[in-house]
Amino acid sequence: MKSNEIRSGFREFFLENAHESRPSSSLVPAKDPTVLLTTAGMQQFKPYFLGIQPPPHPRLTTCQKCFRTTDIDRVGKTARHLTFFEMLGNFSFGDYFKEGAVDLAWRFSTQVLKLDTSRIWVSIFQGDDKVGADEEARAAWKAAGMAEERIVPLPAEDNFWSAGPTGPCGPCTELYYDLGREAGCDDPGCKPGCDCDRFVEYWNLVFMQFNRDEAGALTPLPKQNVDTGMGLERITAIMEGKLAVFETDMFQPVVDYICETAGVRYGVDRKTDRAIRVLADHSRAMTFLIGDGVFAGNEGRGYVLRRVMRRAIQSASTLEIGAPFLSTLCDRVVEAMKDTYPELEQHRRMIDEVATQEEHRFGMTLEQGNAILMSSIEDTRGRGGRMIEGEVAFRLHDTYGFPFDLTREIIQDEGLDVDDEEFDRLMDEQRERARTSMKEVGSLEREALADLGRSAKVHTEFVGYEKNELHTSIGDLKELEGGRVVLKLRESPFYAESGGQISDTGWIHTDDGKANVVEVFSLDGDQVILAELEEGRLEAGARAKAMINRVRRHATACNHSATHLLHNALRSLLGEQVRQGGSSVGPDKLRFDFTHTRALTEEELRRIEDIVNRKIIENHPVKAFTTTMDYARDMGAIALFDEKYGEFVRVIEMGDFSRELCGGTHVTSTSQIGCLKIVSESSVGANLRRIEAITSKAAIEYLRGRDRQVDELAAGLKTEPERLGSAITSMEEELKELRILAKAATSGKMADIGKKMLAKAVDISGMRVLAEQVDVSSVDELMELSDLLREELNPAAVVLALAADGRVTLVANFSDAVVGKGAKAGDLIKDIAPIVGGKGGGRPTMARGGGNDAGKVGEAIQAATDWLTQKLS
Repeated sequence: MKSNEIRSGFREFFLENAHESRPSSSLVPAKDPTVLLTTAGMQQFKPYFLGIQPPPHPRLTTCQKCFRTTDIDRVGKTARHLTFFEMLGNFSFGDYFKEGAVDLAWRFSTQVLKLDTSRIWVSIFQGDDKVGADEEARAAWKAAGMAEERIVPLPAEDNFWSAGPTGPCGPCTELYYDLGREAGCDDPGCKPGCDCDRFVEYWNLVFMQFNRDEAGALTPLPKQNVDTGMGLERITAIMEGKLAVFETDMFQPVVDYICETAGVRYGVDRKTDRAIRVLADHSRAMTFLIGDGVFAGNEGRGYVLRRVMRRAIQSASTLEIGAPFLSTLCDRVVEAMKDTYPELEQHRRMIDEVATQEEHRFGMTLEQGNAILMSSIEDTRGRGGRMIEGEVAFRLHDTYGFPFDLTREIIQDEGLDVDDEEFDRLMDEQRERARTSMKEVGSLEREALADLGRSAKVHTEFVGYEKNELHTSIGDLKELEGGRVVLKLRESPFYAESGGQISDTGWIHTDDGKANVVEVFSLDGDQVILAELEEGRLEAGARAKAMINRVRRHATACNHSATHLLHNALRSLLGEQVRQGGSSVGPDKLRFDFTHTRALTEEELRRIEDIVNRKIIENHPVKAFTTTMDYARDMGAIALFDEKYGEFVRVIEMGDFSRELCGGTHVTSTSQIGCLKIVSESSVGANLRRIEAITSKAAIEYLRGRDRQVDELAAGLKTEPERLGSAITSMEEELKELRILAKAATSGKMADIGKKMLAKAVDISGMRVLAEQVDVSSVDELMELSDLLREELNPAAVVLALAADGRVTLVANFSDAVVGKGAKAGDLIKDIAPIVGGKGGGRPTMARGGGNDAGKVGEAIQAATDWLTQKLS
């Protein structure tokens, strides 16, 4: 059975079983800021699973195009890892559950696909301390006809799904197909869960059974849902009896074309096979990404596409395929898949243009970059090294356009590694230079911005609240040095920096040129754009397409809306006297200054976070409207005390709890923010505090980083993360006991040394005087020994010297009776410390000093003896 037959058979089977078919959604998720790209079949149905919207039908089925980068480094190295794939899925929203899902999966596998039932295995959740073993799934499989011995319990990491730290979750059951012993390891007990390739997981049935709260507690959902996913490429390989997905009918036309063009054969050479596999997968990925409107760039989805394309170009170079090649390879993909995905045919020209442009851009530097990299690899090997300098990777990235991941992959293929830390440091330094250069807008640029801002030729109409991109025209423009221009658009989607929110960035394209928008300045109700030319030129009067960076805008909007929630939470908890003192909102973080007389406690910060995140989870609508200043004031809208407002103002309203005057960009519902994490609270002046926080993706990455730290600490202490606190307490108690034992041992040691030294003391006017150089392990032991000797010799004047690691330490320890005779320890140390090249001092009874001249220790000890003899006599 071929892939098209499986795809159509799946649809027909579920239509016959009362499902409604839905088309694949775009690879660019609609109204879902939590992910860059569509990674699963259920993604377009998240509003139904989360209960935000009612589903159009209780049973749905799709064949969804998906893209994931999690295994991109493994693509080409294995027989079945891909970035782009098709996911067959069936979904139930409060309709059938485990028994129904299992029955459908079993009947499709055995009746439609006619798989050998003796080779089908399944895994179920084995249970843990929170949820018991999934006996319902086991019973469902047995009722369907599955043999007990082929039902394998696996732990939560394999068979328990969750939408995130909180929210819907539940056990899952997976179907595997046994490819036979020859495909796996030699373990006679091999079964699903083994790391070998014998058992191929081809279908995952997820049972959304529970809701996990912030405390980690699980409660049953009122409506239990089913989300299933079967990789079309994997099931096709099984049906065609292939060990590699690249050998199936889905890839064969593309693989054959690659081999024909390169003059090679697939399955002969490991390095060649890997390059062919990368090209085969990445050609499909880039074709579909471009077809869904993604353009190569340096951020977000654009960077994902550029990384895939440049990895493919590098693989083509490995096969010695000359450019242009990508566009013709993408054309083969379009031909192979246009019947199933007609949008590919519709966007064929755009796919060709983007592929050709990117191959041309990277191709110009690829050969030079490869030469530099291979030379560095050879040099490192020649001197017996294992690490390529991070500076090499940085130069390849900065000058030749090599994504760091690609450079690292090539280096690792050669058996070496690259200095990640040095690369990161150089990237940080470059970013700082860029920030500095932007902060210091040159005098010529300032003059040009001001002149253009005063220009009466055109007044820019800002339409960025409603539109992310639009066709407009360049009203006025001035060229600057270094490929920069300042310009005004007649209509602009770009938000100009104001109200604490940084400006948008993005792109302006005309028939004659392209430019990157660097910054947008607000000037007396108008705006001026600073841009860098990417190619060609821009001219006043030209028609232009203006496009904001949507990923950056959304991240900024999340942070801006979060400042409103934060302001509300502070006033709710601390009192309505709290007022905003300023803010700074960007895509990476938010800063919020507020009036308050003291630092917030840890408990207060936690409660503020809880209030904000509760409002986020409750999914309150965020509305913007314009009204009169008087009406806004009457309805309780908060205004900044130092802002000047006109007759009409813009109000941002969140639910029924927050209204603020604001001209910034915001999310449309609080849930889009994802979550908020406070990272610092500090003072910035008298009665003025500052909170810095992160939201959305940045907050998730921060929390994941904390999780990794906890996991690493737990691993280091050989315990579970949940037991880390008790493990640290046990370690502290053990350390305390060891210190007591060590101190006891040291005291015994000091007592032995002291006994040997007592006889060296001399009597001067009834005072016992001892001045000696000693050999002990530390300054602490030196002090302890001086105390012991003074007590044993009392009344006594003890002066000891320790020379270790090029450093001399002197200590003088006198009884009160010695001080009563006019001899003070501090005075003695001040007098003798210069002899060893240092200084010192202290109290009359105890003083310390030191220096760096260990050769003068004997002279210092003699000077101490003479000094005490003179004083006491």
